[in-house]
Amino acid sequence: MRTPGVLIPADSFAYVQDESLRDILNTTLGFEGILVLNLPFRTDRRDAMSLSAAASNIKLEFVEGVTGGSINEKAYPPPEENRKHSAGIRGSWRTHMNALQRIVDHNLTTALIFEDDVDWDIRIRQNLQRFALASRFLSGNHGISTVKDKLETHTNTETEDTAFKIIDTSNLPKTLTSLPLSSIPSYSSNPHISPYGDPTQWDILWLGHCGTGMPRPALSPHIPINHRHSTTTTILTQPNDFTVPSAQHLKAHPFQGDPDALGTTFPPHTRIYHQATGGTLCTVSYAVSQRGARRLLHQFGVSGWNGIFDSELGRWCAGNDPDMGRQAQNSHTTVEGGGIGVSGDERVCVTVQPPIFAHHHPNNGESDIGGLGGGYAKRYETKYLRYSVRMNLAALVGRVGGEGDTEGLVDQWPDGEE
Repeated sequence: MRTPGVLIPADSFAYVQDESLRDILNTTLGFEGILVLNLPFRTDRRDAMSLSAAASNIKLEFVEGVTGGSINEKAYPPPEENRKHSAGIRGSWRTHMNALQRIVDHNLTTALIFEDDVDWDIRIRQNLQRFALASRFLSGNHGISTVKDKLETHTNTETEDTAFKIIDTSNLPKTLTSLPLSSIPSYSSNPHISPYGDPTQWDILWLGHCGTGMPRPALSPHIPINHRHSTTTTILTQPNDFTVPSAQHLKAHPFQGDPDALGTTFPPHTRIYHQATGGTLCTVSYAVSQRGARRLLHQFGVSGWNGIFDSELGRWCAGNDPDMGRQAQNSHTTVEGGGIGVSGDERVCVTVQPPIFAHHHPNNGESDIGGLGGGYAKRYETKYLRYSVRMNLAALVGRVGGEGDTEGLVDQWPDGEE
């Protein structure tokens, strides 16, 4: 069990000595399975994924991707407008649905989904252990009255210009409330089921993305006051985490101008955890519970879908539903925010900044869906990750064991470099 008074090691590279987190050290990182979305003709990506997983002692299962042209017209949910999206967008949507369908069919309690250009730091398990402690607290909607003396306030540097436009920006908070991860009460949430918290209390753990907004307060005054002032808007902080690059390197894309708001709101080398109510983009990697998989498959596979899947998922986590176009007059297309759906059921999505998983940009690589953020990455790199597995793959393929050991590897975002 957890050593009294010791929650997080001072060394951000060390494992957390907590029996309830032991499953994260297994070959599926504490989930029941890891699924990789891969188009059959992208054998280059499958090869790289297999090598990366072998270097990190991770077991993968591949889900065959589909192209938009292979989807029968009768297979689309409403509205009819979604047929007009590009073949890449339609194929990506259906591939994600196929992964969710497999999770539901196999009745997996939890599963992690990767896109096939995903990358991670060699110290992935240490990072996931800390995330698990945060997700237990954030998914349980616990009150924060017992730790009020530990709360800190920060000026939010997000603006309407920099915030993601996939959701309403009128409720951007001027200040943010945070709590050190090391000060949260101990909540086991039956770790024998999942080290990440009770899977009946969360839908999505959004671990890999290309940007997420700070948590937003609920727009509706009808949301209970104890909900608005609990874990919904509280940020957990992990200071002095040297797996986090310096502020100037906190950018999702090579063509991004200013760093993410994380770098200007919090001290250097701070990792933060919070609910994904501020809009999140890119489904680089996300975990779903069985509850979450069923809800997403029903929403986007049956009820309605009408956009790039990652932005639709970001809206869903923030409490918004797909734009149903001409059918909007007969359906609720937006809700009152704060992660509450139209039925009143809370949608619980937990995320992390910077992401633990990130897009790897190979030489002259581009997405099979389309350019992200208005352009293509031309530089060989992976944003956000210091000791990237993909960037160090040549050195790692000859190793046997030693997962998490950075000796002889290249830090692609060293401190002090522009």
